[in-house]
Amino acid sequence: MSADTKPRSGLRLFMPEISALALVAPAVIFLLLFFVLPLVYITVKSLQGGSFASYLVLWESPAYLNVIVRTFAVCAIVTVVTLVLAYPYAYLMTVSSRLTVIFLSAAILLPFWVSLLLRSYAWLILLQNTGLINKLLLSSGLIDKPVPLVRNLVGVTVGMTHVLLPYAVLPLYSIMSKIDPKLMEAAAINGAGPIRTFWRVYLPLSFPGIVSAAVLVFTLGLGFYITPALLGGSGDIMIGQLIASSVQMLMDLPFASALSVVLLALTGCVFGVFAIVGQLTTAPDQGGAV
Repeated sequence: MSADTKPRSGLRLFMPEISALALVAPAVIFLLLFFVLPLVYITVKSLQGGSFASYLVLWESPAYLNVIVRTFAVCAIVTVVTLVLAYPYAYLMTVSSRLTVIFLSAAILLPFWVSLLLRSYAWLILLQNTGLINKLLLSSGLIDKPVPLVRNLVGVTVGMTHVLLPYAVLPLYSIMSKIDPKLMEAAAINGAGPIRTFWRVYLPLSFPGIVSAAVLVFTLGLGFYITPALLGGSGDIMIGQLIASSVQMLMDLPFASALSVVLLALTGCVFGVFAIVGQLTTAPDQGGAV
């Protein structure tokens, strides 16, 4: 009996590990099949014949480098504009009544029910020279002729901000809702004005939400294709459009794969920069400084 019980007791020791592996295995297999393997395939495809020719073409062509720089510049502008709009919106949600919060949440989430293509076409109609916005400006006497609001950077910024705004509001609201209002009351009791209270107390406490929102907005904006294609002009091409045209029009799969690998690597660098910024900004709080 003792000889039979020893293997069983040893097997029981490994049962928790086996159960944990069984639970994790489906997720690991899913990630390998639908994330890791496609990335490996794209990387191998970009090195067709073991050559870095596609990367050399990308590096040696100023036009392609300008597209990458323009993509990051547009995403930076959209991130700033989105945060400027999302911050007061999220703050209003934290100080409003339950009914108002429900209304504001529905207003910010309602665009998810409409396809990205329809939203972009809607902005195209609104922003064109004969659109509603220019008609209102002309009728009010603020302008004498239509202002170009589409087929340029303005149209791309408006369209991308509208799409990405919920991704900034939700992380900000999640952080702001956890801030104790008594901290601001304590600062006011100690003689701090509203601006000083916001700058020294509320803003640092809400900064993790700002970083999270900026990461989401910036990284999602790097892969935009439909909105810049509809609302932007010939000088507003982004890397997503360049990848699509390389596949659909030029049928140059190695070059498109190289662009995808470069975009993935740059996105990883962006994540690293935001992670460092987040660590530097939270380091004083972890040390106990107020």
